[in-house]
Amino acid sequence: MEKLHTVEDIAQMLSLTTRTIRNYIKDGILKGRKIGGQWRFTEEDLKMFMDSETLTKDIMNRQKQDVLDFIDGVNTDYTGEIQTCTIIDIYQENDILIAKRDKLGEFINSAGNELKPNYMRFSYEYIESESKGRITLFAPPNYLIEALKILE
Repeated sequence: MEKLHTVEDIAQMLSLTTRTIRNYIKDGILKGRKIGGQWRFTEEDLKMFMDSETLTKDIMNRQKQDVLDFIDGVNTDYTGEIQTCTIIDIYQENDILIAKRDKLGEFINSAGNELKPNYMRFSYEYIESESKGRITLFAPPNYLIEALKILE
């Protein structure tokens, strides 16, 4: 059975508000289906959404702010003795990087609920002029190691 994501799931994964996600739905940028009156999204819906150019600017702005908040110790969502924020640059073609990004997303989605929504998440951006993908990852150290293996 295919895993379905809620509006809340997607908002938490991308560090966006549920209102922003609902605006994307209304504008036709995020496609899904209603089940029992609530929006649900497949992995394919999520992949298509992640590849949209509209999302890139919002994620980049949020990503930058998240990193600054982490550095300043402002964000209180993260808990535990060891907290990590990692920026990973990978110099490969976008189609290869998208496959790696998708595997990373599957890994994060399969993690136990005790890590979500507050701590384990990532964002992806492709910088075409440099043929580089940039992943910003917030994860506990043991999950960070596994995530790096996926991206290797």
